[in-house]
Amino acid sequence: MIAKTIKHYIAVCSVCCGFAATVMSCSDVVDYNDGYTPADERANNGAPVITAVYDITDTEYQTPLTEAERGQVLCIVGENLNNLQSLVFNTVEADLSQTYTASTKAIVRVPEEYSRLRENTIVYTTDKGTAVYSFAIALPDAEFYGLVNEFAAPGTQAVVTGKNLQYYDFTLTLNGEELPLSLDDTELSFTVPEGTADNSKFVVSWITARGETKSVELAYRPTNNLLFANIAQAITQTDRCVSIETSELGQPCIHFNGLITEWAWVELSFTQPAREICDAASVGQYNLVFEVQNAEGKPLLDKGYEFAWNWDWNNSYQWTPSDGYDTAGQWRTVRFSLDQMAPNGLGAVGNEMVFNIGFQPYKDYDADFRFANFRIEKK
Repeated sequence: MIAKTIKHYIAVCSVCCGFAATVMSCSDVVDYNDGYTPADERANNGAPVITAVYDITDTEYQTPLTEAERGQVLCIVGENLNNLQSLVFNTVEADLSQTYTASTKAIVRVPEEYSRLRENTIVYTTDKGTAVYSFAIALPDAEFYGLVNEFAAPGTQAVVTGKNLQYYDFTLTLNGEELPLSLDDTELSFTVPEGTADNSKFVVSWITARGETKSVELAYRPTNNLLFANIAQAITQTDRCVSIETSELGQPCIHFNGLITEWAWVELSFTQPAREICDAASVGQYNLVFEVQNAEGKPLLDKGYEFAWNWDWNNSYQWTPSDGYDTAGQWRTVRFSLDQMAPNGLGAVGNEMVFNIGFQPYKDYDADFRFANFRIEKK
């Protein structure tokens, strides 16, 4: 119980029917105990109970939550929520100095820290017991962009790029066998086992913040998808600064080598019978993929590269790698959405299919770069 003291200072002046009564000063001090206990001081009658969780701005309790962001302020509604001794969100302790309880509700802040464990619970402990409430902490979804070099040799290190990788524990398998990996915020690295066959699939799996299992497949040396079984035989138009060589990737490559003067137009064409890969309605589901390498000390220009199908230069894709894009002698895989260069499809089966490459530097350029392994892959 709490005693409340109320002090009244009253000055009354009244005049009625010619009678005047004046109270010059009156000071009444009243002390009383009304049996009231503030909500934040009420004793718990039993173990805590959580019935719902709301965002702090939802003062009408209209939209109960099943998950929250890190740092979000919440209102937990229930019973016996006073005398909070511990509050845990998905295995991470909350700061009790940032909480306020009032018997049937608690104002709390979700910790900024995160856990890779996926218990997805609020554990609320008072002097009378513990309540466990199903509740997830939202984390950014992991995204994978693919292998930096899909044609990395067996026995060498392979790198997979992505984002938001730091929030999750990943499992990497090849033919069902788990492989060791290393991880940072944007890259997953591993060693390609010796003897790994072309067209193998590496599988990366993880559990999302909502407790769902997700996985992605990573194509490895997908020679089955090559557009040209032998690019040297498919070439129908070339240029004096271009040659066809066999690269260390094990497949023929196109080598641009030598001085290409400002605004000179270099054009290559590759022709073969069209085959059923995708039609015009589904080109957006596929990428054109290939490997690129430039010699050390000779980075690519940041523009001037064009790719087209069937001489349709009006719909060509103009590649603009970042300024100073430099593979430093290493092979790198690049991917372009096919609908950006082949809105009408690749050509009807039974007809010829022509793949065009153009290069026009905006300044004199001492070129020394290679393209290899052109292929179509499902996104």
